[in-house]
Amino acid sequence: MSHFKLDYTVKELQLRQVFTIARGSKHSVENVMIRLKSGGISGYGEAGPNKRYNEDAQRVITFLGAIEDHFFDSVSTAEEVVQELAALPGNNPKLNSIKSAQVAVEMAWLDWWGKQQGKPLWKLWKAPSTIGPVTSFTIGLDELPIMQQKVRQAGKYPLLKVKLGTDRDRSIIKAIREVTNKPLRVDANEGWETLEEARAAIDFLADQKIEMVEQPMPASCFEEMVALKEYSPIPLCADESFEGQEDLEYLSRAFDIINIKLMKTGSLIRSKQIIEKAHDVDLRVMIGCMIESSLANTAGALLSLWADYADLDGHLLIKEDPFEGLTLDLQKRVQLNEQPGLGVNLKESLFQ
Repeated sequence: MSHFKLDYTVKELQLRQVFTIARGSKHSVENVMIRLKSGGISGYGEAGPNKRYNEDAQRVITFLGAIEDHFFDSVSTAEEVVQELAALPGNNPKLNSIKSAQVAVEMAWLDWWGKQQGKPLWKLWKAPSTIGPVTSFTIGLDELPIMQQKVRQAGKYPLLKVKLGTDRDRSIIKAIREVTNKPLRVDANEGWETLEEARAAIDFLADQKIEMVEQPMPASCFEEMVALKEYSPIPLCADESFEGQEDLEYLSRAFDIINIKLMKTGSLIRSKQIIEKAHDVDLRVMIGCMIESSLANTAGALLSLWADYADLDGHLLIKEDPFEGLTLDLQKRVQLNEQPGLGVNLKESLFQ
């Protein structure tokens, strides 16, 4: 059995532009990068904690600090890693269950295991292809001329996602339609607080070449979302309403699509299972992301090989990406490479 050494460090990822959604703005995020090393092989993982789910870098560090190096000596499969990580909070009442930390550890183990096997994970998992869906590119909230400029700068991306959930949503869409006729996805980030408001927004968007509406109402408004789904001609996608533990058949009453983010589900293994279960109940699946580097987005791209949609642009929104991995083909579909493990390379010195 190999002996592992776990290292981790906080990495501040600076955004190319201020990123604003209905809940607030960000200039940067603090993600936690980890390295799992054994036998001369290093596996890498990334935690992208989000305050919406009561997580931050310090909570990730606290969780990782509870994992001793010998923790990995008792596991030999990714499934065992997932089980042991899930059991940690139960064994330590003072320890919170931090999903982004859990998936970072699993990600690193899978990356290490794939490298140890000398094969890419997509091949070990028998993926149907190395090419996933076209990824959208996000246009954050801003003044209208700036949002129009962002759209122009994103000219090479065929599919845009526009942040809404404000009192000027119609003006935003009208301004964007002045500069592009591309298909759009819109994300209200729980910004439409009543059914009447949501219906009015849907009425306006129905003639605007909108591919989907993501999280139109607060997650607490489930019955209102059921009514909105019955009303809406545009497919509705659950983001904040879906964290990973929900009953998918029940959720399908209110949504057509679920947005799986690794930082919410806490596991690649579990996320792959969720994709299968979602399709069984006629829910389509989008693989999304937080603000992340190419490391976590490559892990998301792996899952997207079984999904219907991709929203994996986090690494495109940051100034200096410490990793390189997935690429986009000419159609802007996510594409994995032939390298072993996740297929990522560290571009800068993060660990001593």
